[in-house]
Amino acid sequence: MATPARLIRENPADNLPELLEIARAEIAKAVLGHEESIELMLIAAMARGHVLIEGPPGTAKTLLGNAIARILGSKFQRLQCTPDTSPTEIIGEVRMRAGEAVFERGAVFTNVLLADEINRTPPRTQAALLEAMQERHVSAKGRTYWIDPPFLVIATQNASEHIGVFPLPESQLDRFLVKVGLGYGSAEDELAVLDLPHRGASPDTIGEVFPLLGERAFLVVQDVVDEVTVPDSVRRAIVAIVRHTREQPGVEMGASTRAAIHLAAASKARAAMHGRIVAELEDIVALAPHVLPHRLLVEGDPVEVVARAVASAL
Repeated sequence: MATPARLIRENPADNLPELLEIARAEIAKAVLGHEESIELMLIAAMARGHVLIEGPPGTAKTLLGNAIARILGSKFQRLQCTPDTSPTEIIGEVRMRAGEAVFERGAVFTNVLLADEINRTPPRTQAALLEAMQERHVSAKGRTYWIDPPFLVIATQNASEHIGVFPLPESQLDRFLVKVGLGYGSAEDELAVLDLPHRGASPDTIGEVFPLLGERAFLVVQDVVDEVTVPDSVRRAIVAIVRHTREQPGVEMGASTRAAIHLAAASKARAAMHGRIVAELEDIVALAPHVLPHRLLVEGDPVEVVARAVASAL
């Protein structure tokens, strides 16, 4: 099998499907099952988007985030969110040193930031991520500090907990390109997990995941996605779906214009992942259930609202 470095060097657009198959095989060294979740996270990374992973404790949310970061081969920081995590830990702060103001950078100045259990930190600290996620820079004492690309936030949360947590506001949820639901694996997957190397109760496999890309190759892959075309028929379908989420009974807040942009970007990444240079309606159908529901305020199930919007638009 060709090496990832050669695949990127020769022709990344043609070789991207093979490269992503290698990535899946590497991630499987640490995380078994969850193939759809892995694909969604890779799509988000390729589309320059951010990922929210949600699931009960013990379903490998943090391990999957670590594995994706390792695959990308970029600078990585993990932030364990707690009730006393401060905004300056995320952004950084200006300090005086020898009479000179010096900006000390926070955890966000990396390529991949894993914000673990993000809903355990209060709104003031959660909001410190908003500017970085949308603008790729932060502001402190009237100055702007840019984050070097590529930049990806992977946040995890346990939605079943209701004590000592702070639900993410709609403005923050809208900045995540996809929400990945991570449940329990099949019986076969759980049996296979027991066969993986462990040190006591802790997994001992993340070190076996080989970094495939690195910052420069990661940017090349993102550039390949940017070149994918979204034809007029697909763009009109995206707008129709988004608008229909706002018009159904019981919907307090439908999908935003940003949601439409994210759905288009994700469709381009999925097309590239499958070796295509043009996004198709099948990409929209596959991705809408993961890109849109977490942005809605509805009575009932937001996934059903999205399904009806897709059916109506197509």
